Amino acid sequence: MPVPEAAARRDRAARRRAAALGILGTLGLADRWRPLGRPVVVGSVALDLVVEPDIDLEIYSPAPSAAQGFAALVPCTELPGVRRLRFTNALDLPDQGLYWRLDYETESGGTWRIDMWWLADDHPGPRAADLVGPLRAALTEEMRDAILTIKEAAAAEGEPLPGVWGYRAVVADGVRGYPAFTAWRARTATDRLTSWRPATGPAR
Repeated sequence: MPVPEAAARRDRAARRRAAALGILGTLGLADRWRPLGRPVVVGSVALDLVVEPDIDLEIYSPAPSAAQGFAALVPCTELPGVRRLRFTNALDLPDQGLYWRLDYETESGGTWRIDMWWLADDHPGPRAADLVGPLRAALTEEMRDAILTIKEAAAAEGEPLPGVWGYRAVVADGVRGYPAFTAWRARTATDRLTSWRPATGPAR
């Protein structure tokens, strides 16, 4: 694989991550959530592997409250660029949390999706926050490029790619390239929650 291509992928991911962090700052989401719980940036933004315009947050507190969550987020709907706010009460479903989604349109016309899950401190998992540290420790530069290659190819094809399954395919099963990933996915049940984490320590 030519090194310039890998460098270009890294640069694109870095620019996307900077854009995501800028949006979080513009909307003040951490400050809005902090009085209610502990907000944690998770997913591709936390891992420096941003391809799709998605931002993921988890918020932890003893008792999630739909009313308090709306009180924190409804003021966002008056900010320039915020187009939609959606809500799902999944406390009695497998996700066991409260979910909000903000759609934010940038000045250039692109739309970012911001997914926010408010979970109880004793949530049994899986929790995206628990994956960030072990995965960052396990990823090599070669693995990072393999993940970005797969994610960019999936985005070009318009195929949704749940991040954790792409990470598992590359890190645990040695998958490289989008065709190999599609074959891996065809034989793997990726339509469920998973508590997979990489082995402790740097991957070999």
